[in-house]
Amino acid sequence: MNQPPQPPPDPNGLTQPIPVVPPPQSQSQSQSQAQPPPAPPAAGAPRPPYVHRFGNVPAYLLARLGAFLVDTFGVGFVLATFAFHAFEAGYLTIGGRDEGGFLALAGYSFAIAFAFAFLCEALLGTTLGKALFALHTRSVDGRHAGPGRVFVRYLLRPIDVLLIGPILALVTARHRRLGDFLGGTVVSRSSIGAFATVIGVVLLVALAYAQIVFGGGLTSAIEVSADAANFTPDLAAKTVHAMGLGAAPLPLVPVPATPAPLSTALATPAPLATSTPFATSAPAGSSQTAGTPNPAASELPSGVEPSDEPQPRATNSVVNE
Repeated sequence: MNQPPQPPPDPNGLTQPIPVVPPPQSQSQSQSQAQPPPAPPAAGAPRPPYVHRFGNVPAYLLARLGAFLVDTFGVGFVLATFAFHAFEAGYLTIGGRDEGGFLALAGYSFAIAFAFAFLCEALLGTTLGKALFALHTRSVDGRHAGPGRVFVRYLLRPIDVLLIGPILALVTARHRRLGDFLGGTVVSRSSIGAFATVIGVVLLVALAYAQIVFGGGLTSAIEVSADAANFTPDLAAKTVHAMGLGAAPLPLVPVPATPAPLSTALATPAPLATSTPFATSAPAGSSQTAGTPNPAASELPSGVEPSDEPQPRATNSVVNE
């Protein structure tokens, strides 16, 4: 094969190769080549602190209040309808339509609601009410709270509700109440955001469906509401009086189941005594007796008193000639 002629060698070394200019690089590429990537944290190194999110503080505090009301009174009311329906059907012996039965029904319902909320928060980190408002309970470092921390938190809940819990949640940096401080927990916004609210709505609809099917539906809800409106004021007054903060409540007057029918017989007043008008004594030899009205006196005009003198007989004005 024919090869192109090779240039003669340069004995003096005057021929130099053309230098190759590399393409320009961006500033980020140059910095990435200059700085090596950060090394992964070593085993056992402390984690960076977890950042709890709260968002708008007034909306966050209202969300915590709404979650408490749903978990305590909402779930407790639904459980009371289940128990009331079972009592009416004869499957349950506790309860009743008197004050003692209502107190027992309310006590068992609130106790079960309290235990249900504790289990959900200890295992899942949230409850039905917290899921509806996109809240989550974690430890201070962002880990799962666990049953121990949640137990301390729920153990001090009565003190927080009655005394200083709302004030501490308002003024502290992470909005922690006394149970959160001693338990090492923080209630912050859920990491899944609005998806937590969707899950809460689905669970709420499922609970409402179960109440309609197994809890008596609207009928038992109305009956429980009526008993609560009837007995709650007196029970609250007794509680306040037992704490020494108020006067003794008035005793309740039992209301009969069916009111007694009203008597249709009305008392008729005695007739007024009637007197014979213009009772005059009849002249001697007259057939008119005493006490018999004078016919002539009855024809007198009003305002003219009758006279006892005998009236002259009317004579014929026509004289026979």
